[in-house]
Amino acid sequence: MKRHEPHTTAHNYAEACHLLRSGYVKHVRLGWNVESDEFFRIASDWCDAGARIVKEDDAFVVSLKGFAIPRQH
Repeated sequence: MKRHEPHTTAHNYAEACHLLRSGYVKHVRLGWNVESDEFFRIASDWCDAGARIVKEDDAFVVSLKGFAIPRQH
């Protein structure tokens, strides 16, 4: 059985980008009905930077690998 890592859920494109840029999360679940234009925009913006997009259950998850997480103060 595949073990799922914890995800933070975004409810729109802007929130997804904000979470990914923050450096605090490595996995963002796209928790809205992603249209094809939005999907390709996310893929273009983030896969070029080393992200991976996978389909888990009924949603897409964008995963960042090897990105440093900023220290929390």
